[in-house]
Amino acid sequence: MIDYHLHVVAHDDRPMTVENILEYCRVAREKGIRQLGITEHDRYLEKVDLAAFQEARERSREVELRLGIEIDYVPGNEEEMERVATALPYDYIIGSVHRVDGEEIDIDPGAGIYERDTYELYAAYFANVRAAARSGLFDVIGHPDLIKIFRRFPQRDVTPLLEETAEAVAASGVVVDVNSAGLRKPVGEIYPSRAFLEMFYERGVPIILSSDAHAPGQVGAGYEESLRMVREVGYREVTTFRNGERGSLPL
Repeated sequence: MIDYHLHVVAHDDRPMTVENILEYCRVAREKGIRQLGITEHDRYLEKVDLAAFQEARERSREVELRLGIEIDYVPGNEEEMERVATALPYDYIIGSVHRVDGEEIDIDPGAGIYERDTYELYAAYFANVRAAARSGLFDVIGHPDLIKIFRRFPQRDVTPLLEETAEAVAASGVVVDVNSAGLRKPVGEIYPSRAFLEMFYERGVPIILSSDAHAPGQVGAGYEESLRMVREVGYREVTTFRNGERGSLPL
């Protein structure tokens, strides 16, 4: 099993030391996770200690470590995104949408962005997800329906937005992040929703599994529900990465 989207530095909560990385590995081992991908937020790139990661990878015998990065996809910021994407010898790169028109959507349910028409906000968010998939910068699209985090749902049917986005992701060849962090958020469900995941499955889009852990105790959190959902939808394997090359593991 894998957990391919998590953060050691998180929101500058702790340094990336060998000991801190190995604590994540210890929890992973206890939960039967054999590959762990560290994917710090791009704004903490300078906090990534490559030497500490490499030493931890050598010392971690039962849990294989992978190095990734989570880049915040911002239209018009391509030069900076490309700089981050080539800064370190990543095994893979996650592209995630956390902003619409420059405003963060996952921090404050009372933010001004939520004064907008909800359907228009969803439309703008998923347009960014499609653009991220088409950009060619990323191997994985992170938590593809993060916009639902605060349970703000449009009255209008968003199925056409989801279908269009699933088509774009499939055409781009990127992998989708099945991310259990939503279970710990107000929305109380996995990213993506089951209906959205079914759209990806029908189009042959591969997946990774992740907890989006920001602390060791969150590694593998919610996996019983994630595994049940992906298996019921029809998935039988997860995608793995090493030095930018894809592999797979059975579920």
